[in-house]
Amino acid sequence: MKHLFTLDIKDYPPSAVPLYRPSVRAVIRMEDEKLAMVYSRKYGYYKFPGGGIRAGEDREEALAREVREETGLIVKKETIQEYGSVLRRQKSGKQENTVFEQENLYYFCSAEAGVREQKLDGYEKEAGFELRFVTEAEAIAANQVCVPEDDFSLVIIARDTQILERLIGAVPEPSLPMAEFLLRSAAQCNPGPWEQHSRYTAEYAERIAGRRPDMDAKIAYVYGLLHDIGRKFGVSGLAHVYDGYHYLLELGYANAARIALTHSFNLKDIHDYIGKFDIPESAQEEIRMLLEELEYDDYDYLIQLCDAVAKADGIVSLEERMNDVKSRYGYYPQKKWDRNLWLKEYFANE
Repeated sequence: MKHLFTLDIKDYPPSAVPLYRPSVRAVIRMEDEKLAMVYSRKYGYYKFPGGGIRAGEDREEALAREVREETGLIVKKETIQEYGSVLRRQKSGKQENTVFEQENLYYFCSAEAGVREQKLDGYEKEAGFELRFVTEAEAIAANQVCVPEDDFSLVIIARDTQILERLIGAVPEPSLPMAEFLLRSAAQCNPGPWEQHSRYTAEYAERIAGRRPDMDAKIAYVYGLLHDIGRKFGVSGLAHVYDGYHYLLELGYANAARIALTHSFNLKDIHDYIGKFDIPESAQEEIRMLLEELEYDDYDYLIQLCDAVAKADGIVSLEERMNDVKSRYGYYPQKKWDRNLWLKEYFANE
């Protein structure tokens, strides 16, 4: 089965013991083109019907059983077709020093006419699971604003939201709750002033984007929160750019990964970076090639500017921030300085 993406939060120690649980999920499109999905009345999110594979079950049997139990629909087994898999890894909330590892196998299928009575377990009843027929856009909109009680559930919602976005050909974007969780988790791994710097960058980006009809203020805020996410993996220089790009790309968030890369290079040149070149030459070459292929857009420009004026204690003037960097590193390239002034002028009316 084709691998789609990996939701590995990397919030567990290397010594964590994996708890493996394979599962199946059904993508059921009805005759009116709407999807048959499970809705949680308690939390307000949509999920694809499905669940764990029991011992002795094959995948198709498990799929049919889970759909029957959660929705009351009967899967037409002859219609089952592979779609793709998602690997999810996350620190277990139930057992210490363990990592929950789940291979989620998604299948397209159809269902017979009519709906039987659900057979929900205690958790599913408590969550208020019910069958609903919705469009992808309706389910995405609900999931993007859903804030569940725990981070474990948040990642489940993010997983199925990505599938929904991919079904309509959209590039997946982290919801605001998911972005907040990723930043919070990263700061727990590597505490430091960079977290608050990221929050100020996000707030300023949201303010500017909110005044432009061609930009999405929420997306700008999310990009600001995540632009330095590579610092999750330790105190570093250029490595935080490389690590952040690959971390978000693996999670399936290609646009946010792009910002994690471009925020440090307003001249599209790796030598634009101020700080330690603490990655191998092969990784540096990868960055060079990526920058050559990119054509910057207004979100790249926006986060470059906001990153350039945000400190850990608030927003300062561009000149003050650049002089602060110069005092710490001993230099600030004139071309980079001038480019930042250009960015300031570019967004001057905002």
